[in-house]
Amino acid sequence: MRFTKNNIIQFIKFNAVGILNTGLDMFVFWLLAVLLRMNEYVANVISYTCGVIFSYTVNSHWTFKQESKHTTKETLLFLLVNLVSLGVSQLVLYVTEEWFGIHSELIRKFIAAPTSAVVNFWGNKIFVFRQAE
Repeated sequence: MRFTKNNIIQFIKFNAVGILNTGLDMFVFWLLAVLLRMNEYVANVISYTCGVIFSYTVNSHWTFKQESKHTTKETLLFLLVNLVSLGVSQLVLYVTEEWFGIHSELIRKFIAAPTSAVVNFWGNKIFVFRQAE
C-alpha cells in the first residue's frame, strides 16, 4: 500500500469519522456497562455495533465515496472486517485485565479502541472499499 495523497486524505477522513464513532461507542458502552452494570463483553458488542452502523454509513459515502448502491458482497465484507476488529477489541479487553491487571472497564476500552481502529481502517481500505490508485 502506497502513501498517496488520496490515501492520506482518506486516512484523515476515516479518523475523523472514527473520533465520532469512538465517542458513540464509548458513550453506549459507558451507559450499558458502567451505568446499567451490563456484562462488559455484551455491552462492548452492542456499543461496537452502534458504531459499525454509523461508520459504514459515513465512511462509504464520505471517506471512500461509494456512489453506487451497496452490494451484498461489500456489505458482507464490511461485516467480516468489523467482526475481526470486534474480536481484536474483545481480546484487548480480556488481555488488559487478565494479563496486565487493569480492572477499569473504561480504561481497557480506551486501550482497545485504537487497536481495533487500525485493523478496521486497513481491512476496509483493502477488502471493502477497494479503489484504483
